[in-house]
Amino acid sequence: MVLIVIIMSTTIYFWVVPTFMGAQTTDTSNLAYREHFQTITGSFATFVQSIPESVAPSPGPVTPYTTCSGTISTPTSANIFVPVNGVCKITANVGAIYVSSGGNLTVTGATIQSVYSDNGLYVGLNNVNVVGWIYTANVQNIVIVGSRLNTSGNTQWGGCIDLCNSALWDGGRGLFTMINNTVTGQVESEVSHYAIVTGNVISDRLEIESADFGQIQNNQIGGTLDLDNNGVLAISGNTVQGNALYGTNGWCGTAYNTIRGSTSGSCQGNVEVDVLNGGAIPVQLQSLYLGNVPLAGAVSWSLASGNPVQCGNQLLTTCTSLPIIIPVGQMARITLGWTPPATNSYALPWNYIYFTFVSRYQNYVDGYLYFTFGLGTQSVSRLTNRICPPCS
Repeated sequence: MVLIVIIMSTTIYFWVVPTFMGAQTTDTSNLAYREHFQTITGSFATFVQSIPESVAPSPGPVTPYTTCSGTISTPTSANIFVPVNGVCKITANVGAIYVSSGGNLTVTGATIQSVYSDNGLYVGLNNVNVVGWIYTANVQNIVIVGSRLNTSGNTQWGGCIDLCNSALWDGGRGLFTMINNTVTGQVESEVSHYAIVTGNVISDRLEIESADFGQIQNNQIGGTLDLDNNGVLAISGNTVQGNALYGTNGWCGTAYNTIRGSTSGSCQGNVEVDVLNGGAIPVQLQSLYLGNVPLAGAVSWSLASGNPVQCGNQLLTTCTSLPIIIPVGQMARITLGWTPPATNSYALPWNYIYFTFVSRYQNYVDGYLYFTFGLGTQSVSRLTNRICPPCS
């Protein structure tokens, strides 16, 4: 019966996790079966919220204009007006475009003068050359891919504080996605729900402010990277010629960035898991994984009872090294520093982190830490008997 259980476990879990890197122990005393531990609670950015701010309306429609409620496939110098709840598809060169409340705009393979919108439903630009300015306020979904954006040369509107040489300004609790674009000027996204800025070349400043979630990855930024008042941020693989400003962000993880200027503020995303030893022998956790890769960030742990822990050859209140030793009947509070991956993107909505803890006798617990409410379900230790960890 025991052999059958092991085979079933291998079949079920083979695809989940690669060869565990912890020390291999030959168990000659059935210690693996006397060892028993489980997750109790955990958190990832729990209760973190962005700090909201007001959003100013766009400059409005450029007059005179032609109303679009269908498709424009013939070039025109006319300005375009998308009416309330209207749908407009453009595949030819046009002038300035304005999208009304509830309006839906898609532009593909064209040159346009500018895009303004207030309370639009959707603005999508694919392989578009924007000569002037993009300014969108409270648009539900903005997707800009493979396009060329240019500074408006603005020096007056908005007092030229955030908007000098602005190519794009977006504000509002919507989705903001910007992938593989070339921008001459600066880009600013404020108060978005999800902000995904990946693979862009931006000649000037990039600011992401007051977003609930933000993913800033593999961008070339000619000016300053300015991140403030956000909820959850993952920043990885960027090259920043100016300064990196990490302001008041609720939860922030960063790695593999090249910052030519100075760095102010801090950006370290921690996750926390409580593990209880309910077995007959002490537990030693020797291998920790986050997101299916060995832990690259810092670790610290203590006992919930407040008793000293065995940290190497010392007794300390808090230990910052492995192994994590949990006495029988005690619970360890484990804090892990999460590091974004070097190359892989996190598709948003990104709202969880997967973890695996492995003991010296190759028992393990795993689970998901979800944004806002923490640990999904409790996990009881079981034998690995797996060829891989952690495989995705």
